[in-house]
Amino acid sequence: MWTSDGLGSSVSRSLWLRYNSLGGNVADADTLNMLVTGAIWRAEQLQAQGIRANEAWAEVSSWEEQLACLFPQTDPEGRIARRGAVRAALKSGDPERAEALADRYLAEKGTSKEFKAGLREILDDATQALANHFPYAAKRYGVRAAQGFARQIKTSGAFGLAA
Repeated sequence: MWTSDGLGSSVSRSLWLRYNSLGGNVADADTLNMLVTGAIWRAEQLQAQGIRANEAWAEVSSWEEQLACLFPQTDPEGRIARRGAVRAALKSGDPERAEALADRYLAEKGTSKEFKAGLREILDDATQALANHFPYAAKRYGVRAAQGFARQIKTSGAFGLAA
């Protein structure tokens, strides 16, 4: 998880080493909260400098997912972590992961209607933003296909579509 991007690396590295020294299993919510906070700070700093932060947001999503495992959906911190994992997955450019997380969280027993609606709204907003960004592709081929085109452009560039 740790990257040497230069922004907050020493703090992130020490937290990563602490996490790793515990065998990768952190039962301490405070430690995970520190890891989430550091990863969010790093992602925001990268974005503020105009640097792509997809990997940093993927790290945020991963830490949030682990934090969500510590708390039930009925606990406020559990709901916050679940929403954070989904949002960060979307910010990392991984809508499939975001949808998989949302599906898992929506299937949990005791999930409130409000929480379900909130998660769906997060996904719907991301879908609408993509449709707005690629209106022709979304209208002509559908939003799912537009997501595929966007992913292909990110991975292989615009000329990769011609292949």
